[in-house]
Amino acid sequence: MANMKRKVPHIIVDAFPLVDDHFSGVGNYTLGIVQGFDQLAAEGRISYDLVVPFHRKGRLSKYHLQSYRKIKRNIIPNKVIRQFMKLHIPFPCDLFLGRGYYWFPSFLNWPLWFNKSGVVIHDITFANPETKTFVDKGNQEYLERVLPFSIKNANKILAVSSFTKKELESFYKIPTSKIVVTFESANRRLYYRRQAAESRKIRLKYNIFDEKYVLFLGNIEPRKNLERMIEAWMQVPSYITKDYSLILGGGSGWNNDSIKKKIQEAKEAGFKVLTIGQVPITDTPALFSGAAFYLFTPLYEGWGMSPMESYACGTPAVVSNTSSLPEAAGDAAIYCDPYSPKDIAAKIVQMLDKLKKDPRQFDERMEAHLSKYNWYDSAVITVEALTGEKLK
Repeated sequence: MANMKRKVPHIIVDAFPLVDDHFSGVGNYTLGIVQGFDQLAAEGRISYDLVVPFHRKGRLSKYHLQSYRKIKRNIIPNKVIRQFMKLHIPFPCDLFLGRGYYWFPSFLNWPLWFNKSGVVIHDITFANPETKTFVDKGNQEYLERVLPFSIKNANKILAVSSFTKKELESFYKIPTSKIVVTFESANRRLYYRRQAAESRKIRLKYNIFDEKYVLFLGNIEPRKNLERMIEAWMQVPSYITKDYSLILGGGSGWNNDSIKKKIQEAKEAGFKVLTIGQVPITDTPALFSGAAFYLFTPLYEGWGMSPMESYACGTPAVVSNTSSLPEAAGDAAIYCDPYSPKDIAAKIVQMLDKLKKDPRQFDERMEAHLSKYNWYDSAVITVEALTGEKLK
């Protein structure tokens, strides 16, 4: 009896965000937690399966996960599951995928009959009257219809920030005891300070010919507040804008015609504003490392990972003082009012003045903030939330 193998919790992961055509912030979050699961499985503390559409399972190989038990194909197509949820049909999706604790990292908790589950809610932009205009109408209407069904189906709600937890309590009247915060973290395997030669190589790949630049990375869409950012850049003293370029990296989002118009306006006025399109995740550390600082002024974020990724590359940040961003960026950032181009411009000048006096003055605070969070701990918290027990 003493030699009997101890039974460990088995986690069944909806891994679709890892194989989605558009690898988003949700994909980054999913990867971080799954890498934590993989380490826990290697230690023998859990086992886990990955559920993906079968024709996409090859996309998982690039993540070098070593310790999962199986890659499972859900015989019910994702679009069918979405219809079940849209129509609030309690179909037993777990009938075909087996026993375990189900983890859904992207808002949608499938209907289950036999097993406990937890769903990650990254933000409720689409539900808050003050922010729902930041989301395209189709996605907004779908999530407004589906999320109450997800909340009802889930045994636990996993929020990525204390800010999101408070919003969920307020808008959906979810008991505090049902919500667990699983903070995000920078992937320190990928994000670290790169040498000047590597930064230069990647910079030239995107036709960034100025050595001095300020960087933004994110989708080109209204929530990212790029119109005010560019307006602020046009208010920065000319001795700065003559020396520095503003680099905007990210995929083309929705409703961005006015943003494109503002970019063109700045260029025609002689400002060095360069859009470089979607940047593969493998190139972003070198871009962070080469930047003077990172400029991130969105109007709303459920967490806001990129300031932490910038910190991990040794680059400080000017960040919005709204929503979850004071949590995500901590004491290391210079904060601005994202609704005020004048204030954003002032904080750009303040940051460059500070860096001129001491280029490394933010290092200790950035590292101290990063040390508070890691994916392994968040994975442990996730397992404990799913199972209702302390992980042994």
